[in-house]
Amino acid sequence: MGAPQRKRRYISVTASCFLLGSRGASALSLLPDSAIDTINRGGIAVVPNFLAPSEVSRLRADATNLYRSGNFIVDALAGYGATAGAKDKAGFDSSRDRAVLPAYVPSKKQNGPFVSPTLGDVDGRKKLTSTIAALRSDLATQLGRPGLDTPDGGDNHEISFTRFGPGAMLARHVDEHHEEVKGRAGWSRPTRRSISWLIYLNEEDWDANTDGGELRTYERRVPSAYSVGSRDGDLQLGWLTPTLTDPKERPVFLDGRRGGVSGKCALYIDSDDGGRKVYLTKEFDADPYLFLTTDYFVQNPLIKDHDLGTRFHYLEQPKSKLTAYLGADPGEKVKDVAPTGGTLVAFDSVTLPHEVLPTMSRERWAASGWFHERQQPAPMGRQIILHPLGVLYTFSGSGLVLASA
Repeated sequence: MGAPQRKRRYISVTASCFLLGSRGASALSLLPDSAIDTINRGGIAVVPNFLAPSEVSRLRADATNLYRSGNFIVDALAGYGATAGAKDKAGFDSSRDRAVLPAYVPSKKQNGPFVSPTLGDVDGRKKLTSTIAALRSDLATQLGRPGLDTPDGGDNHEISFTRFGPGAMLARHVDEHHEEVKGRAGWSRPTRRSISWLIYLNEEDWDANTDGGELRTYERRVPSAYSVGSRDGDLQLGWLTPTLTDPKERPVFLDGRRGGVSGKCALYIDSDDGGRKVYLTKEFDADPYLFLTTDYFVQNPLIKDHDLGTRFHYLEQPKSKLTAYLGADPGEKVKDVAPTGGTLVAFDSVTLPHEVLPTMSRERWAASGWFHERQQPAPMGRQIILHPLGVLYTFSGSGLVLASA
């Protein structure tokens, strides 16, 4: 006799507008407590059957029609085939890359086709955005992040349809970084990504073993002992791994505006009772430490206590040949999520490294986006800028100045 079948739970919320901040179903609790705890401790929450098959089919049909009619934008972020990661413009095939139907186009500072009142299945997308608005409100309450539950506008209106063509993939990354490691632009926006989410819209017969397209995540082997992501606006930068004498995985946060000056930094963790900050370092300059390439430069010059220093690992080390040579963080474990139609995934945008494995011969469809929170006010002092060519500059009232070597 087979195991009893789990009763399917579908979410269906009607809507009257596209704006994520406008919702009529905030009283619904859409996620189980276990999903909230997983996000809070740095993992990925996976909720199968979040949308009913009929809703998945309707949204996929809308996305497919809008892609075929030329409304998607190819972002060229996903590598594909044998030339994955290569910038071969002559051989670039847009049908094999990632394309999006966004709600907002930052480069044009205007609403995108996802919220168009005239394109495709408008009612179907309105219904989806109402469901997502209810999810956003639910997460704001259950995660203790009231800043999530704010009206949308401009850059923080991030919801889209996404399509990965056959062979497309997306390299390992995290979705948000501390303002101080993003250069001048890091302090220029009023909000930052807080929660990443996707709802897969693939056909019911999608088989990850033959069709690929899994979301590969890099969770901690020991879940965080404290809530992840940020403290009082200070974003997480890394981890202190557990030891026999201190078996807790501890998130490490960057205070990047000491004395109200950008570039004046210190690292800290939570006290055991979670009531205060315990600083691991003295004050240091972001330039050069945060632009160096391995855990070593934090473990040794910055954290003077050797036993604590050896426990430090970046969330995501700066990419270099050296970090590739040193290999994986032993505190991580791989968790793959199949892109099964109707499945919702959600995780902290700062904390969880992830990638998309290559699709095989089929198109991979999803609705995806980010819920934002307001970020810290911009410091009044100097600002570190990392030039695209890798040259460090500082910014002051007199303009750009080449940083000292």
